[in-house]
Amino acid sequence: MAKDVAVAGTREAAEAWALWIRLKRLFPAWNLFLEAFYTPGAWGYMGVDFLSGFRRNRSTVEAFALLEGVDDATFDALSALANLNARRHDQMVRAVVLFYLTVPLSIAALTADLAGDSMLNFLRQHSTLAIQVAAGITLGPVSYLQGQWRSRQIVGVLDLVRIERGQAPFTALELREE
Repeated sequence: MAKDVAVAGTREAAEAWALWIRLKRLFPAWNLFLEAFYTPGAWGYMGVDFLSGFRRNRSTVEAFALLEGVDDATFDALSALANLNARRHDQMVRAVVLFYLTVPLSIAALTADLAGDSMLNFLRQHSTLAIQVAAGITLGPVSYLQGQWRSRQIVGVLDLVRIERGQAPFTALELREE
């Protein structure tokens, strides 16, 4: 009997991983900014109801279609993967924001304090380089924030699926708010 559970667990895990690969493709981070202008979910960020537009998003509709007919155990495993992914994104965003914002700003403040005139002259003489560095320092955290937003969006879609299936949360971790 224990062997049957292990085989079932392996099958469910394999199915969950296969679904995860297909599901995450529906939520690319690179187009998050563009979708902020035309999706029903983006337009739904006014007023009280943040869910109706979210439910009508193309990615949400496609996720529902992908998960139609998936058994509860596989869905629970997929949901656990999505929640773990979101928690890891949260950890990485904290580290990136801390590093990208504190280290460069600390160096700039220290340099300005010790050699303010020299720093201003350098920035004037190398304005293109300064703009490129500033853009890089800004775009790094922004790219991680986009990934974090998408990871949370996947969890939200899975929550909607779970609600519409009438399925209770699998673990207390899924209910946890940070």
